[in-house]
Amino acid sequence: MSADTSILRAMARLRKALERRMRLDDRAEELRAREGRPIRAGTLAAYDTSELGRRLRPMLEYDGRGWRTLAEEIGVTSPDLSRVMAGQDIAAGKIFAICDWAGLDARAFYRPPVCAPKPRKRPRRGPARSRVFHGKSTETEVVR
Repeated sequence: MSADTSILRAMARLRKALERRMRLDDRAEELRAREGRPIRAGTLAAYDTSELGRRLRPMLEYDGRGWRTLAEEIGVTSPDLSRVMAGQDIAAGKIFAICDWAGLDARAFYRPPVCAPKPRKRPRRGPARSRVFHGKSTETEVVR
């Protein structure tokens, strides 16, 4: 009879482990489905840290030094680098520091909220845009 109870206990442990594994798999599917979508359904501006992490990982691995040493050089903490690699949010200033170190454009990872207005185009500066008025003006003309 003790053999039966040990088998029942083993089956209960197995069932519990399988249920836990199924919950983890469901969670992984849910996270995969959310990947690439704006945070909080696009209500807040954010940075795509998962893409930043994908671009940053080869650079960090190629460097060969530890993350703590690289984080110190970049000006962030090693948990900040770990969070970026995991696709978690960090402060915008830290994203700028990481992008500056890596030679990446931080603006490329920016995700505006869904309801945000489209960015305005900046006027170009330089010889093609500058116009000089060469006519006479009543304000500059000397009247005698």
